[in-house]
Amino acid sequence: MVDVLAQIKIACPRNRVAEYAANPDNAPEWYVNIQSAEWRTQKPLAIGSQIAFKAQFLGRELAYVYEIVEHRVN
Repeated sequence: MVDVLAQIKIACPRNRVAEYAANPDNAPEWYVNIQSAEWRTQKPLAIGSQIAFKAQFLGRELAYVYEIVEHRVN
C-alpha cells in the first residue's frame, strides 16, 4: 500500500485555483505523473462525465477512468 500526500501554497484566489484544478484538460500540466486526459463524454464537466487518464507511477504505466458522481459549483 502506498500513501501519497502533496501540498503547495498558491498565491491566487481560491475560485481561480479550483476552476483550473477541476478541469481534467489541465491535469497533465500540473500533475507530473499524468501523461494524458481524454474525455469519453461530452464537455463540460458534469455528473456522469467520464475522463480516461494515462499516468506513470513507480515505473509503471497506469490507465484508469474517472466518472463524476458529484459536482458542485460554488
